[in-house]
Formats: sequence, C-alpha cells, structure tokens
Amino acid sequence: MTKIVFFDIDGTLVNKRNTIPDSTKRAVKKLKENGVIPVIATGRAPLLIDDIREELAIDSYIAMNGQLVMHKGNVLFHNPIQTETVDRLTDKAVNQKNGIILCGAKDIYSNSIVSLAKRSSVWSILKGLGKIVPGHLQLSLFKKLIRKPPNPKQYEGKSIYQVILETSMEEETAYKDAFPELHFARSNHYTVDIISAGISKATGIEVFLKELGISQAETYGFGDSPNDLEMLEYVQTGVAMDNGWDSVKEVADYVTASVDEDGIEKGLRHFNLI
Repeated sequence: MTKIVFFDIDGTLVNKRNTIPDSTKRAVKKLKENGVIPVIATGRAPLLIDDIREELAIDSYIAMNGQLVMHKGNVLFHNPIQTETVDRLTDKAVNQKNGIILCGAKDIYSNSIVSLAKRSSVWSILKGLGKIVPGHLQLSLFKKLIRKPPNPKQYEGKSIYQVILETSMEEETAYKDAFPELHFARSNHYTVDIISAGISKATGIEVFLKELGISQAETYGFGDSPNDLEMLEYVQTGVAMDNGWDSVKEVADYVTASVDEDGIEKGLRHFNLI
C-alpha cells in the first residue's frame, strides 16, 4: 500500500538558519525513490515555501496550518477567514500595539516596507539574512517591520487565510476570548498563527487522504511545535524532533534526533521508510 509522510518546515525540514540539512535532502530523495509520498504541512503561507518545495522537489503541500491544501497544482481545500473577522482582529492588534501580517493564497499583506521587500530582490535578501543573523536580532527586525498594520486597500477583495500576530503567550488569552471563531496555532514563543476554528494540519491531511485514497494507517508525520500537535495525533505514526517542544514530544509515538543532527533521515530509517 502507498505510504505518505507529512513534514513540517521550520524546526523540522529546515533549521534556525532556514537551511535544509544535506541528510534531509538525501532522505527525501530516497523516500520518493521508495514510492513513499512526501507532503509539506506547514504554518507558512505558500509564498514562503516555494524555495523549500523546489529544493526538495515536493509538489504537494498543506499551507497555513490546514487552511489551504494543494496537490500537484490543484486546490483540494481552501477556507478563508471571514472579512469582518479579519477587520476586527486587525483593529484589536492596532489597539494593543501588536504586529500583524495577513496571509493570502498567493501574497502576504503587511506594511509598505514588507510589501515592497517581498516584491523585489530585497525579499530574497531578507530571507537569506535568516541564515546568518542571530535569532534575537531577527525578532527585533521582524517586530519593527510588522508593527504598523497593512493598508486595507492592499487586501481589499482578497481572501485572507491566516493572520500572524506578534504577541506573547500571555496576551494570546485575551485574543482567544475575543475571537472564539478562530483557532490559535503557535509555532514559536513570539508569534501565533491564527486560522478558522476547527481547522488544523490534521484537517488538511484528512482531505489529502480522501483525495488520494490512502489509508490513515499508512501515514506518518514529522513536527516540532504546538501547531503540529493535531497532525502528530491524527497520523498513524507521529514523530517529534528532539529540538521540539516538550508538549509535542509527549504526544509523539517516537522522538528522533534534532534537525541539525540528521533527525529526518534517522527517523525515516527507524521506520524502514528509506
């Protein structure tokens, strides 16, 4: 029977420098040679996963924590957030002085600086900086860039699938209380991904399996953060990265090595997938 493996990106396929380890490249290539289907399952918007997909030659993905599901260029599922909800959330972020980014299927909407950067070579430079600039400096730059909200005219008439909010885990509680129709999926300590309630990476996986006619018993998932919890619990075999959150390791069936210690390759070998 056909087997399928779902991979998170940050902290799983790529390290803190946004680099894919050579061992991961080898492993994914071997996985495909063995007839196993690799699928990306990430909180990132499509605009931010193209380079990863191309480098690993993966043609299918679950983006924005399950809000958009693509298989070989075809849309299997999409679930935009209601416009009125996006507007209220943006207003609250402005009042709370929290940075905010809106994610569409093909674009990202933020302030003019970020918008200009992502449409030019500057965007490539900024992404490249992630490989050499220390994490705390990246965070400082990120906060400054997104503190001013996007111009509503930028995304007028466009579908917004996910909102990235710069807020602490403590502040997040107030947002959850104010927006029960939304789901908060955190992948780091500084920002939270906000999507529609009832949606997660597991939702996207369910859509995928139904479309391809693959049994849930033949599924594997690799992740490291709280936004991977539903995925690791849904698949038959959930694998947590050693560099991941403790809460993720607790629900996983197996904990592999960290991303920089050949975790993907070792995990796939452990289950005889490569």
